[in-house]
Amino acid sequence: MTVVIGFNWPPYHDNATAAIVDGRLVFASEEERYTRHKHSIREPPINALRQTFLYLKNRLGIKPKDVDAFAINWDPKLYPRKTRFHATLLSLYILRGVYDMPLLNESDYYSYYVALLTHILSGDYLAFARALVRHVILSIGEEAPSDIRIIPVRHHLAHAASAYYFSGFSSAAVLTVDGSGEYESTVIWKVRDGSFEPILSMYTSYGSLGFLYEWATHGLGLGRLEGPGKGMGLAPYGERSKYYDKLKEFVKVDPEGDEPYAILVNGKKVKSKDGAELDSIYTHIAETVIGGRSLNWNPRGELSKDAANVAWAVQRVTEEAMLATAKWARDHTGEDKVALAGGVALNAKANMEIHYARIFNEMFIFPAANDAGSPIGAAAYVYEHVLGGKMRHGRLTDVYLGPEYPDEEVKKVVQRSKLKAEYIGDDVGVVADLVAKGEIVTWYQGRAELGPRALGNRSIVADPTRPEYWKIVNDIKGREWWRPLAPSLLDEDKEVYFRDPVSHEFMILMFRYKDEEACKRVPVTCHVDMTARPQTVTRDQNRTWYDLIKAFKEIKGEGLIMNTSFNLAGEPLVETPQDAIRSFFVGGFDAMYMQGWLIRKR
Repeated sequence: MTVVIGFNWPPYHDNATAAIVDGRLVFASEEERYTRHKHSIREPPINALRQTFLYLKNRLGIKPKDVDAFAINWDPKLYPRKTRFHATLLSLYILRGVYDMPLLNESDYYSYYVALLTHILSGDYLAFARALVRHVILSIGEEAPSDIRIIPVRHHLAHAASAYYFSGFSSAAVLTVDGSGEYESTVIWKVRDGSFEPILSMYTSYGSLGFLYEWATHGLGLGRLEGPGKGMGLAPYGERSKYYDKLKEFVKVDPEGDEPYAILVNGKKVKSKDGAELDSIYTHIAETVIGGRSLNWNPRGELSKDAANVAWAVQRVTEEAMLATAKWARDHTGEDKVALAGGVALNAKANMEIHYARIFNEMFIFPAANDAGSPIGAAAYVYEHVLGGKMRHGRLTDVYLGPEYPDEEVKKVVQRSKLKAEYIGDDVGVVADLVAKGEIVTWYQGRAELGPRALGNRSIVADPTRPEYWKIVNDIKGREWWRPLAPSLLDEDKEVYFRDPVSHEFMILMFRYKDEEACKRVPVTCHVDMTARPQTVTRDQNRTWYDLIKAFKEIKGEGLIMNTSFNLAGEPLVETPQDAIRSFFVGGFDAMYMQGWLIRKR
């Protein structure tokens, strides 16, 4: 038996863990679900690691001493020395100052700081990563092995491995596009039989579509990490304007060129690894396009045409660059299949444009395309390329990979809540009837989904045929009123609603509705541009979730329900049964289905 655990290190954002056992992904979880801080910015995945060890021990009989290696999703050797210095001091601050964790065994300050200086100069912050692992192992009452083997994986290679190994493709072009890796933001790979060949690498300083989008939406008051997702929803309210024309002065797209696109300053590419310079490049572009540091606009108030036009501009330029990158990759790799990862691969509208352009015969997008998925790729790469194993190459069809909460534990939480509860088991027709009658129901079952989308285990459900529910659901969740809501639908009904759809389980690929009539049937899940970001569902994938949608269809005639993430404003998806009870009680929901229990507030 061979076991690899992957985790984010150093901790930046969307920190997570993953476990691969004998070539199979058995567990993955995100730190934000436990700290309740969205994106877990600068938070080491201590809680997620603890849950990883507990799952392996309790479910599979695997103890920490049985773990062959730990994989991290960054390679310190590729950092500039200044970045190494900051990353090392940050690691020290977090682990020693915030978490009060002992790091090294030196008996006096002199030898301690000599060791610290050595780590800074060499860029080896693995000592701190080992301390993190050791601390977590001891916290669950297990003996920490003396030799904790940690293997760094280049950030974009970790993303590429996540996309390739779970695509089901034996060979493919792989696109990894994000804010930044160690120094690069877009890498095009040719992967065949597990061999990764980088065909093109673009420096962050002139290739970061992620930073471009983040700083633009930051200037719109939508935030940096949260901004791109919101900006994608705002863009359809806009149109071509002076903002697009100004942005195009900075972004040159040429799928026939040496590189598919480039982000220019004063008409030239800047090739730099300096973090401060990178920020200045993209803030300069955003401020020039917007016409200042920010727009005077309240995103929760009346829609601003200027804000919508800025969002339209950055979304359209992103789509153009991604289309060019896909075409360039096809032409230079000769592959007819493509797999995508990296934060920009969460842009479902850009993915839709690649799909409808028919550049490739098949496309796979890793569902946790952001940094939460990179520990999976790092672990898979180490399993196959360092430890000599062979990953199981089937296509990933679900991501219900979090901790398990036994029925007995759920029952105790329900009983302690003092809420009105009735056990209905799998009779989800009762829930479908409530939804059809206009109730807004929270839905909690099984292991939590990995990634940013609710996929039927941590969801909020409503009737998609009632137009007023678009605003009602967004109000309950504390979201901006103009943001779209997504559908989950029976896989066999996808052609009923969408134009040229494919089965897609993960809600990171948009489709266009067939026509206006299809939109009118389910107006809550039809955005203003007649698109949606759906989840197609089969019974093999998620039996109870499928049965709910099927039961709703028998009542209302639509094999589609509205599905948005089960969380309160500013929080990540609920994780534990206690989280679910609290969020249900505080939120303006009518009922909750919780692992067989139907719960009401009255």
